[in-house]
Amino acid sequence: MLLVPQMMRQLQLIIQIKILLSLQKLKEFTLHHLKPHYAEPDLNSSSHQPMEQNNDNSDEVFKPPPLPIFVRGVENYLDLCTALIELIDVDNFFCKAFANCLKIQTSNLESYRALIHFLKDQEAEFNTYRLKQGKPLRIVIRNLHPTTKVDTIKEELEVRLFEIRRVTNVLHKVTKIPLPLFFVDLEPTIRSTEIFNLSSLLHTKIKVEEPYKSKTISQCNNCQEYGHTKTYCGYPTRCVHYGSNHKSSDCPNQRSVPPKCALCAGDHPASYKGCSIYKDLQRAKKPFIKSNFVPTNNRVNTITVSDNHPVNDTHPIQPDPRSYVQVISGRTANDLTPPITPDLNTTITNFLEDFKSLINPLMSLLTKVIEKLLAK
Repeated sequence: MLLVPQMMRQLQLIIQIKILLSLQKLKEFTLHHLKPHYAEPDLNSSSHQPMEQNNDNSDEVFKPPPLPIFVRGVENYLDLCTALIELIDVDNFFCKAFANCLKIQTSNLESYRALIHFLKDQEAEFNTYRLKQGKPLRIVIRNLHPTTKVDTIKEELEVRLFEIRRVTNVLHKVTKIPLPLFFVDLEPTIRSTEIFNLSSLLHTKIKVEEPYKSKTISQCNNCQEYGHTKTYCGYPTRCVHYGSNHKSSDCPNQRSVPPKCALCAGDHPASYKGCSIYKDLQRAKKPFIKSNFVPTNNRVNTITVSDNHPVNDTHPIQPDPRSYVQVISGRTANDLTPPITPDLNTTITNFLEDFKSLINPLMSLLTKVIEKLLAK
């Protein structure tokens, strides 16, 4: 008789497993076939509200890494890495080698400044760029009268809670006459971009804009190479006129001596915009885009007889009732009927029949077992 409870528990477990499998089957069938019955949310409706996300790191502000440093003349890379590890730690820099230089990228501002001092002490040849953390926001104010004092403009902007570094009146390039344009350098704060919303200043209707970005490539006045400026250059000094290793202002040569380019060794100054080096850099900066436009004078006008004598077609062309997507997919007009979705009542009926076919054998088996046990 001890086997009876054990057999009953086994039968009960089998029945529970069968029921769970049947319910899982119904769930999968419902999700697969009845999905079109659910309406998709309207993203354009006013009732659609975005979910609030609890971001624990919302107070953290992403700080971009400092700009890279390019070093030339590295004779032993492993020795340099060892010195940098001792200087700024192993996790605060990584390198990338190019054909003519080594790029060093630091991870924070302290490592960047320490590396700059190290390279200067070692008298290494390097160049870098101005840090974005200390770079001011430069804007242009139009329509202010040129006789307006720059100190007055600065005081007025500071009253409006803008942090101003410098205000400069723009002069004409040729005549040097003051123009109704003023450069304003602001401290890079959170409110600094709000200056673009100003429409009036000192009883004048003004227009605040970003300065015009020059299309020419910046040239260093120290080494005469392109891509960086004198302030962040650590390369040897070269004359702009003759390419010698001295400052352009201290050049001992006379103007009558033919110039020599420090970049291509041509008979022109290094600042000449017709230099082959400058042209190659400009060409690389703006790659040539092949145009598919065919000029009108190169087109061949093919005129046939049917162009001058239209044919009287008794069967005009009928418009195609299909959409663009249907034409691309190869569907015909007869395929425009929507897909048939299964009926919910039919689905439930089929499930109940399947469930009944699973339960009935188990019930009959259980009945036989109980009858045998009672007969003993």
